[in-house]
This record gives sequence, structure tokens and C-alpha cells, in this order.
Amino acid sequence: MLNIIRASLFKLFRDRTFIVTAIIGVVLAAFMLGIYALIDHFIDTSSEGGVRHLLLTGENFYLSALTPGTSFGIMVPINLIVFTVGEFTYGTIRNKIIAGLSKTKIYFGLFITGLVFTFILAGGYALITIGLGSIIGGFHVDLIGGVNFALCYFAYVVCSYILVTAISIFFATLVRNVGGTIAVVIIILVFLASIAPVFQQLMPHTVNPTYPSEHWMMWVNPLYMAGTYGGSFASMINLNSYSQSPSMVASGVTMPLVWSIVFVAAGLLIFKHTDVK
Repeated sequence: MLNIIRASLFKLFRDRTFIVTAIIGVVLAAFMLGIYALIDHFIDTSSEGGVRHLLLTGENFYLSALTPGTSFGIMVPINLIVFTVGEFTYGTIRNKIIAGLSKTKIYFGLFITGLVFTFILAGGYALITIGLGSIIGGFHVDLIGGVNFALCYFAYVVCSYILVTAISIFFATLVRNVGGTIAVVIIILVFLASIAPVFQQLMPHTVNPTYPSEHWMMWVNPLYMAGTYGGSFASMINLNSYSQSPSMVASGVTMPLVWSIVFVAAGLLIFKHTDVK
């Protein structure tokens, strides 16, 4: 098992898809930094109280740069799919089976390699944008509900990217076609991430419709909590006056992991009973 993972990682770091995606991440990070800087320079973003809220800050990138289904988060599964389907196209998987490796080890090897692929790319993009945003505009943790919310949101995102990997590997091994797999996965992820804010606006609130609150959907949609905040700006949602309930935190962490287990188990079951040509 360790040899499979080691060989996959060795190939991954020399794969053109991985290198090109990393370069795109750097370029996109520079582009977003430039866009935010131009907005801050030319557009007045003052609130009603006369306080100006800058976009080029660490906390804004913390919310907008991490969420799957938005921005660079879409690039990660696309390129993970290209890499995984390529393992079938170029006969790598078939050769591993001929060499006597079990399909269980091969599938878990794909999943673990996918996790490394995902977290290196997503983490690298986040570090660049959040780091430079913090250096230029500071990181005001109080504007996003303090350290408690920051840690909870980080947990939501980490668990969500595990799910992104599980879904991408599942459909890549099932469909084995780059175009078809990308279409299915992106539609699923964008829908799950974007439907959360829609539900927040449609459901009745007793306090303020801007603040997310408990809803049965958070126990069904694994990207509900991460998607609710993803792509937002701290000055727009004013999370400073908002606190999450224990059930919201629990759903934001457990549901992506539960669905990840479902997709990995289903993918493994199907892969074990499918011929690899």
C-alpha cells in the first residue's frame, strides 16, 4: 500500500497537470489581489457609519479563497479528475492490476494521492492570498466572529475538500472520461455550495436574514456550512455579532466526512467489480 502511494506521489509531482494548476493558482492569486486593490483604490466601500471596509484584507481572502465550488476551488477537482482519468487512459491502473496489486489498495492509493493533490493546491492558493492579503490589509479576526469562528470555518473547509476528493475519484473511476466527469462533478459541487445561501434567504428568520441559522438542510447538504460563508466578505455579513450553535458546528464537520465515506465505499465496491481494460 505504501509503495502504491509513494509511486503515485512521485508521478504526481512530475505530472504536467499538477504543475500547470499550481502555476494557474499563483496567477489567479495575483489577479485577485490586483482586483481587490483596484476596488479599494477607486470605489468607496464605506459603511453607513462612515467606516471604510477594505476588500484587500486577510479575513476577506480567508472567507473567499477557501470554499470548494468557487474561485480556485473549482480548478482543484477539475485537475484532480484529469490526473485520475489519465491513470486509466495511459494504462497505469491496468499495469498495477497485472502486477498483482489488489483493487482495494489501488483505489485507496488513488484517494490518498488525491487528498495530497487537493490540499497542496488548495492550501497553496489559500496561503498566498491570505498571507499577502494580511500583509497588505491586515487580518482582523474580530470581523469574522473571532478565533472560534475562524477555527470552525477552517474545519468546515478541510472536511469539505475531503468530500471534493472523494466525489472526484468516485466519478473519475466510474466514468473514465475527462469531459463527462468534470461536467458531473462541477455541477454537483457548485449546486451544493451555492444552494446554501439561497436557503438562508428563503427561510423565515426572527433576527436577521443575513446571519445563517439552523436548518434541516445542514444535515443533508454536506457543503451547507462551508457554502454559506464561502465567497463572502467580512464587512458584508458582519459575523462579529454572530455565534454558531453546537449542532451547526457538528453538521459542518460530520456531514462532509459521512458523505466522503459513502462515496469512497461506493467507489471501491464498483471498482472491484468492474473490468479495467
